[in-house]
Amino acid sequence: MNLEENIISLLSDQLPRSKKQLNDLFESDAEILKKKNGYLLFSVDDFSKEDHFRTTNPFQLGKNLAVATLSDILASGGAPQYFSHSVALNPEKWDHSYLVELASGVAEILVETGAAFIGGDLGTSEEWHYTGIAIGYSDKPLMRKRTAPGELIYMTGNCGTGNFEAALQLFNIDSNISTQFELRHKEAGLIKEFATTCIDSSDGIGNALRTISSLNNTGFLIDRLNSDPIASAFMTQLKLPEELLFLGECGEYELVFTIKPEDEESFLAEAESRELYFTKIGTIQKEKRMLLSDSKLYDLGDFNIGGRDFSEPQEYISALTKYLKGHETNI
Repeated sequence: MNLEENIISLLSDQLPRSKKQLNDLFESDAEILKKKNGYLLFSVDDFSKEDHFRTTNPFQLGKNLAVATLSDILASGGAPQYFSHSVALNPEKWDHSYLVELASGVAEILVETGAAFIGGDLGTSEEWHYTGIAIGYSDKPLMRKRTAPGELIYMTGNCGTGNFEAALQLFNIDSNISTQFELRHKEAGLIKEFATTCIDSSDGIGNALRTISSLNNTGFLIDRLNSDPIASAFMTQLKLPEELLFLGECGEYELVFTIKPEDEESFLAEAESRELYFTKIGTIQKEKRMLLSDSKLYDLGDFNIGGRDFSEPQEYISALTKYLKGHETNI
């Protein structure tokens, strides 16, 4: 476990849990509670300066915050129903017009999903903090724990949008490039019909797969990096390895899921009929955790590097780069 997982476990071990709760710690993106009819899904996420979201465009920031909050419900096979937030801000930095644009961005995502805002809380702080809360419903919830070797790994969208967003912010690059996180509620509706496991990539694709492997005592082979092309070109410009888009934990909030090989044909046919697009990026293996990229094979079996383990982001980037260099084999 990294520092964040240790703290979560420490706190949770001291607290009572409901007998109606379906999932154990880390077993699903949202908390899943059995109801008389179906399942209640609950999720809470905190966002702040440490997530490295650019704040220059409040409308895009609002959309990204809403997508990021709702992704846990979608990854758990649910439909968002209610949304709340707690916002801490500096009124001198976020004025009237900024807040209107921020709220409008959140609202656009809520309207698209059909979720209703039910109130929240407001505080003041030198630096911004946003806590998003989502409640959803599912008749067939998805968890992270039910896959097996031989199953196929698919994802929505591309790898690296979140890490690209963080890089633009960290390197103080003034760019008009939009790094809008995509709302995947339509895709989620199909995924829950076929998937054996699902997780969002809020902490990056690599960490999502690491979590799946740990819970299921399996490994993986990723043979298609599936990087966002603009992000990939940007990494080349910075002379940083493209694989950082996979390993970095500033996620893109895409859905990563597994399906059985015998269901692949039916899944793809249904996806085509609904005009939905997914990418197969690898397979679940018995033990080894491997990444194949650009004629290099990376053994990720002992990977356990977390951003919160470092005081400065640049130290984290250096540690990831060093790890890749020390675990690569030319093929």
